[in-house]
Amino acid sequence: MSGQAVRLGFTLAEVLITLGIIGVVAAMTIPTLMANYQKQVWINQLKKTYSVLNEGYRQIMVNEGCTDMKCAGIMDNGGTLYFDNDEAKNKFVTTYKLSNVNNTNILNYQVKKASGSCGSDEVIFSDCLRIENREDSILGTTADGTIIVIGRSIVGGLVFVDINGSKGPNEFGRDIFEFVYTDKIIAPYLSKVHVDWLAELLGTSVVASEDERKQAIEQGCNENSRITCSEKIIVDGWQMNY
Repeated sequence: MSGQAVRLGFTLAEVLITLGIIGVVAAMTIPTLMANYQKQVWINQLKKTYSVLNEGYRQIMVNEGCTDMKCAGIMDNGGTLYFDNDEAKNKFVTTYKLSNVNNTNILNYQVKKASGSCGSDEVIFSDCLRIENREDSILGTTADGTIIVIGRSIVGGLVFVDINGSKGPNEFGRDIFEFVYTDKIIAPYLSKVHVDWLAELLGTSVVASEDERKQAIEQGCNENSRITCSEKIIVDGWQMNY
């Protein structure tokens, strides 16, 4: 070994090549990791909000000594909550501890559809949502900043949540989700509970089969529409696979 050089390190060229490879790999993987992390944040917030929604809903019934909203005197035979009187509204406001109730300022931001955006000039997420009559709805902010909108629809009613308030991206299927209220619980749109309740209410099934319901869920959670994304996330095991 005498007289023969012993190599103990790397050349500058080798170091630069290695760093270059690391940089390329990082550039390819970090965005995906960050996106997956953000999805998990949204899912955790959605889980919490979904639990809060139903805990409050059940608490209203318990306070009235009832097991459904019709018994509690808050829902009519058509499945619509009595939001045309302050007494009924106040039960929700008090139970959910809502602030900024029906204050348009908390919605002074753009809400994005899956395929575009909606204006913020009207109360309750503008034309993105199907609640048009402010007097027949409740809009407020919970203690953790979640925006909750409860309002009438053609049959029954809709519940919309922005799980992180006015903080972005303010997009359906990301931080904004749609639910429906039934006589006993708040459920995802087109969930089995929702479909069964509608069938009982209308006297006819709204889907021909379970396969059709699942197909409708898939079709309702894509780049053009995210009306059923809350149910898809739950069906997929609380995963945002879209």
